[in-house]
Amino acid sequence: MTIKMVIADEHTVIRRGIGAMIADNASLALSFCGEAASTGELVALLARETPDILLLGYTLRDPQNGMEGLALVKWLTRHYPSLQVMMLSPDTNPLLIRLALEAGAKAWLSRHSDEKILSQALQSVIDGEVYVERTLMNALFKGGKMMNEALSVRETDVLRLICRGLSLTDISRRMHLSIKTVSAHKMRAMDKLGVKNSCQLYCLLAKTRMFDIAL
Repeated sequence: MTIKMVIADEHTVIRRGIGAMIADNASLALSFCGEAASTGELVALLARETPDILLLGYTLRDPQNGMEGLALVKWLTRHYPSLQVMMLSPDTNPLLIRLALEAGAKAWLSRHSDEKILSQALQSVIDGEVYVERTLMNALFKGGKMMNEALSVRETDVLRLICRGLSLTDISRRMHLSIKTVSAHKMRAMDKLGVKNSCQLYCLLAKTRMFDIAL
């Protein structure tokens, strides 16, 4: 049986590169039924097609609806329960990986993955298994004290947007929340991460590389 697949990532070179890697692998019975460069394009595509697997770039977003990150993963798994979502991300933080898996993702791959790892991940998901790269799996079980109390979806998204250089006002507009609520999410995240001020928070985020930092 041929498995239908969709690739959604904001970077064209990643979409086309992964497509080429899979096309060259004769052992995988996969057929592409589309690609998307934004959340809006992905939603429209899923309304037309019924793919079995979605390879989703974690940074995929759409300025029009603001749905991205873990919120997008939860929305996809809720509205398309049979869709197997595989995450592709530059982030290797154990906490973020765990949150994505808890949200319903079936695999987590770094952008450094080669053809062999990609093939293993796809085959695992096809076989109904959850896949995390070995090096990331080791980190997942060695997260230490910082990973004991999980951040909420909102807290994680606020931190990720802060790392993109957005102010609390900008974040409140994008997430359709009040500045007071956004600030509360930030403060709760800081408490869970064990930092006392914004400077310590930014240093921790830069050190752990939980998200891409906008320079």
